[in-house]
Amino acid sequence: MGRRFKDMQTPEQRWAAQQAPRLRGMAYMAEQESERQQMTADVYGRQGRDYSDPAKAARAQREADRLRSRGKALRDTASRAEAEVTPKRRRGWFR
Repeated sequence: MGRRFKDMQTPEQRWAAQQAPRLRGMAYMAEQESERQQMTADVYGRQGRDYSDPAKAARAQREADRLRSRGKALRDTASRAEAEVTPKRRRGWFR
């Protein structure tokens, strides 16, 4: 029996599914960079040290927070794209 039209994927859905691994890679890179920025914020944010720089620490902390949220958004987008492509299980007596 042939596939029903409503079960078929659109070209946009296929393209989004192909982009999901790339989005996950971008999310990973954003999270790695956020960890680097967080280390910078931790080092320069230490009070009482001769190398402390509150302005630089605050800037690095903002950048780390921004990159974390970007990574989370990219992972969510990739998950949604993969979920749209996977066929939904049809329930009923006759398939």
